[in-house]
This record gives sequence, structure tokens and C-alpha cells, in this order.
Amino acid sequence: MTWMLVGAFFVLLVLGVPIPFVLGLTALLFFVLDGFLPVALIPQRLFTSTDSFPMMAVPLFMLVGALMNAGGISHRLIRFSRALVGHITGGLAHVNILASVFFAGISGSAAADASALGSILIPAMVRAGYTSQFSAAVTASSSLIGPIIPPSIPMILYGVIAGTSISALFVAGIIPGLLMALTQMIVAWWICRKEGIGAETQFTWKELVDSFKEASFGLLLPLILLGGILGGVFTPTEAAAVGVLVAFIVGKYIYKEFTWRDVPQALISAATSTGVVMLVIGFSQGLAFVLASQQVPQLVAASMLSLTDQGWLLTLLLLVLLLLIGTFLEPAAALIILTPVLLPLARQLGMDVIQFGVVMVLGLTIGLVTPPVGTCLFIVTAISRKRLEEVARQLLPLLAACVIVLLIVAYVPAVTLWLPSLFR
Repeated sequence: MTWMLVGAFFVLLVLGVPIPFVLGLTALLFFVLDGFLPVALIPQRLFTSTDSFPMMAVPLFMLVGALMNAGGISHRLIRFSRALVGHITGGLAHVNILASVFFAGISGSAAADASALGSILIPAMVRAGYTSQFSAAVTASSSLIGPIIPPSIPMILYGVIAGTSISALFVAGIIPGLLMALTQMIVAWWICRKEGIGAETQFTWKELVDSFKEASFGLLLPLILLGGILGGVFTPTEAAAVGVLVAFIVGKYIYKEFTWRDVPQALISAATSTGVVMLVIGFSQGLAFVLASQQVPQLVAASMLSLTDQGWLLTLLLLVLLLLIGTFLEPAAALIILTPVLLPLARQLGMDVIQFGVVMVLGLTIGLVTPPVGTCLFIVTAISRKRLEEVARQLLPLLAACVIVLLIVAYVPAVTLWLPSLFR
């Protein structure tokens, strides 16, 4: 029956059925064919999977991103990024990547980064002489930093499922996120130097100081959130609520770009994004129950361990598996389904639960820029109005940089575990 479910899953994917319904229909097929388990378990699982205090952080962080866009914070972060790195060869490409780092510290969502920054920076890069394809590729790859640097919605999901500290996961993602930004900037610099694209601006201390003053309230937001969590002032969910309040105050009363008329649109935007994520989470739980009942976690672990007894090779196979699954499943769904399956194997390999969380989130997040599911890739191709294959071709070197960081995170535990150890 397991192979029948796998076949049904991929058939539904090929037919273009939305991911949440692929997961729900696959689980429903099992319950119907099994005949012993009540179908009512599916809606029951859908409800219980989202009925938790940590999950409340998801819609709140979505709302933070919506308020940030409407309140003018994004534009100020981009100006500050331009003042910092605009004078380097390929300046706007570096601005794009650095702005994603700042934006990641507020939204926690790759799709939010790609849509918010892409709509501003892709046209700006094209006007400056960059090709639309390269501009879209940089935007797509830099958006992957969003779920790695805290706060991170995928890490909240992993923390809930694995029963581990979300705060520790947040801190563990800081160094890998910065490594992703650094490697992408090196690749972008090399490409721009090869193509003869120079700097965008002249560095001046006056512009740096002025742009920092303007962006300071936006930059304070991630510091408030992370500092409050690490200081034990509030939980990640409470931090998300604080983020909503701070983003509203900054946009409405400090930058004065957010009006009461913008509230409905911000709420609708956040609700729409949250609805998609929650549907994926809910229906994923039904399929996760099916996999557990069929003892798939034990079968996967036994199968992989039977291939080789070399730990480094098993780790490599695990990374390949995550990258492949990430091309078909959204990170939220994959985390819910795979965490119970792969975590026992990771423990047998001697991988810490925190380190494995970052490995899983990073490995699956890379799938957001690879077909057929590649959400961020589709977003930037829509903004740039270029064909998917044209953007994907430009994306390959930047994607390679992300895979290199994934290898470093998997094989060098200190990259993820050093910072959390300082706060214990």
C-alpha cells in the first residue's frame, strides 16, 4: 500500500493539484483503502496540528512582514544596504543580498522576501544595466536567507515537531545565514566582474550615517525580537506579537507612511499567506500519521544504514534526499512529514537535534528556487517577466553557493552549535 500512496502522491503533483490538497488526498486514499481507521482522523489532525501556542507566531510574523512593507521600512533598509555595499563591483546585487539579510531578521519567510524586495530591486537592477534574468536570480537566491536567519517560520515548525528549543534554533541559524549571504556575494562579485558590471555608487560617510539614521528603527526590530527571546523576556510567539506592535508604531508614528486605510490590506495579505501555510501544515499531519502507522521512519533509517556504514557518506545521502524532496514539497509540509522520519537517523549519525534542524530547514529551503514547486523562483520570474528556464540558468552558480553552505553546516557542527552554547 505504501508504494500505491507514493504513486498517488506523484500523480497528483504532476496533475498540478495544489500541494495542501495533494497531501490531504493522499492521506484520505490511505484511510479509505485501509478501512479500519476512521476518516474523521484527518480533520482532527488538521485541527490539532495548528492548535498550539508556538504556531500562533506564524500569522503574527506574516503580519510583521506586511506592516513592514506598508510602513516604508523596506525602502529604508535598501537605502542603508546601498550605502554599505553599493560601491563594490556589482553593487546592486550586493544590495539585494544584504537587504535580504536585514529583511530576514523581521519576516522569517522566503516568499515574503522574494516578493517584497523583488518588486523594488529587480526593476532597479534592470535600470542600472543588469539583465532581468540575473536580477531575478539574485533575488531568488537571496530570499533563501529568510528562513535561516531568525526569526524563522520553518524553524518554529521544526522546534514544535522535534520538541526542542525554538530559541536555540533561532540562534543556531545566524552563522549559516550570514555564510549564505557571504558566499552569494562572492559569486555575484565574480559574475559581475566577468560581465564588466561596476559599482553603483561612491562610498560616503555622510550617506552611510544618514541612511543608518533612517533605517535604525527597522534595524532595531530584529534586535528587539531576538534580544527579548534570548533574554527570557518573551517567548518566540510573544516576540512575534511585539514585532507586530513595533512595526505598526514605526510605520505609523515614526516614518508616518502607514495609514489606517492600509490596515485592511495588511491584514488580508497576512491572512492569505497564513491560510496557505496552515493548510499545508494541517494536511501534512494526516500524511505524517499515515507514514508513522506504516513504520516508514524505521524503514527509511534501516534502508539507508544498510547502504553503507560510513557516517560521512550517510550524511551526504541524507543531504541529497533533502534537496530532492525540497524540489517537490514546500518546506512546511516536508518538515512535518520528514522530521519524525529522519531525526532518528540523524541521531544515529551523531548529529545534534539543533544542528539537524538547521540542516533540514536549509536543505528543504533550497527547493524554493528549484522546479517544480520553487515558490520563490516563480515569484521572481513573474516580477521580471522572464521565462523560468532563463532565470534558472542564471541561478545555478548562486545555488551552488547555497549547497556549499549546506555541506559546511552538515559536516562542521560548531557552525550551528557554537552560538547556542553561549546562551545556555
